[in-house]
Amino acid sequence: MKKLSFVLVIILLNLSFISCSVEEDVQMLDEYKSTNIKVEYTQMDYEIVEMINAYRISKGLSELIILNEATKEAITHSQYMVKHGEPSHDYFFNRSENLKKGVNATSVSENVGYGYSSAQSIVNAWLKSDGHRKNIENPGFTDFGISTKKDEDGRNYFTNIFVKR
Repeated sequence: MKKLSFVLVIILLNLSFISCSVEEDVQMLDEYKSTNIKVEYTQMDYEIVEMINAYRISKGLSELIILNEATKEAITHSQYMVKHGEPSHDYFFNRSENLKKGVNATSVSENVGYGYSSAQSIVNAWLKSDGHRKNIENPGFTDFGISTKKDEDGRNYFTNIFVKR
């Protein structure tokens, strides 16, 4: 009987931790509201855009247009990755939904990266990865957003969001 009571206490404690995590996730989602984000592009952002579009043209695909609304989502996510110190696709669903509602996107995808020191190196890495290259080569995408953010140690975090409208 004491074992059963002990197990129930452990389960209840675990459930309380799970509910805290859910609250933290809800609070985190507020960070993804991009309404007050000022869109500014770095030199590296422009270089990435040029390289991706040059690659697409070389494959007979159309150029992608920079979409500030997608860049707002990319900026917010790059800031999130810097804050947490690791690349991720956390909360991609929220970024996708924001773009579907905000600019009538019908499809959204993203590439992220970390640690590369030049536009050429991150674009090369994405092109060597089947999944990342598929996003770049997707003929349905019409627009994209880009964000490069540095952490305190000077390491770059990249978010490239692809949009079909």
